[in-house]
Amino acid sequence: MPLVDSFLVRDGLAVAPSAHRERMRESAHELWGAEVDPSAIDEAVAAVYAQAAHTLGGEAGLFFPKLTLEQVGGELRFDVNARPITQSRLETTAHLIAYPGSDERMHPRLKGPDFAWQEGVRQWAVKSGASDALVRARSARVSSAGKSDGPSHPLAPQLHYSETAYGSVALWSNGVLVTSIDTDRLPSITERLIVEIARERGHETLAAPLTKQRLLEADAVWLLSSLHGVREASVGLTDLPAPRVADTYAPPRGPFAPAARDFQAALWERAEPLRELCA
Repeated sequence: MPLVDSFLVRDGLAVAPSAHRERMRESAHELWGAEVDPSAIDEAVAAVYAQAAHTLGGEAGLFFPKLTLEQVGGELRFDVNARPITQSRLETTAHLIAYPGSDERMHPRLKGPDFAWQEGVRQWAVKSGASDALVRARSARVSSAGKSDGPSHPLAPQLHYSETAYGSVALWSNGVLVTSIDTDRLPSITERLIVEIARERGHETLAAPLTKQRLLEADAVWLLSSLHGVREASVGLTDLPAPRVADTYAPPRGPFAPAARDFQAALWERAEPLRELCA
């Protein structure tokens, strides 16, 4: 059950690499803390990121390295796969559809242990003509009034979405940046930085359930990830109780929704030399 991390490296620079390292350190303590000495965990995490910095810190070009840390018989082992990519791999738009099944991950807050399930969900989305799939929040319940987030089925569960198989979702509503209130999901480094940028620019931010209504009424929907950064997204939602992909809705960027490219640029203004992870 390995832990995995990946982030875009551009000419030796990366966005918040120390935050990625800290997230893996916390994840490793959560996953293996009862079996492995805490100092050994800290040393192994430091070593894998130092290896990434040594391998890619001085390299020109684009890379999307895969950093893997796993525990075998009480011993921690790591690997760094540089994975060079081309500019054509990077996207500025995405199409999302809602996955009709439930979230079957065992460790939704960790990156890596449930990749097999996540990849299956993404492949389902790709075969349906989408980039990624919205995953239902585990906390979704029928409300006390028996109301759903859609008008067709009054006794359907109150659906909201926590994230996608491989990304985080944010939306703009009347000048407010809204992110998922669900905490049973991967703590997204990109999302955290986008929220910081929005606040620095004077925008209000809100953590709230990402319901069907919010998604349909949004001025803009963004898909966030450590590879692509910020992508403007169109959305297709699932109709219940018979699971099917509904018609696609592409929210127009309203007057209170900033351009994704501006936040993408601000994200990379925060990029740091990867070599500093060795310092």
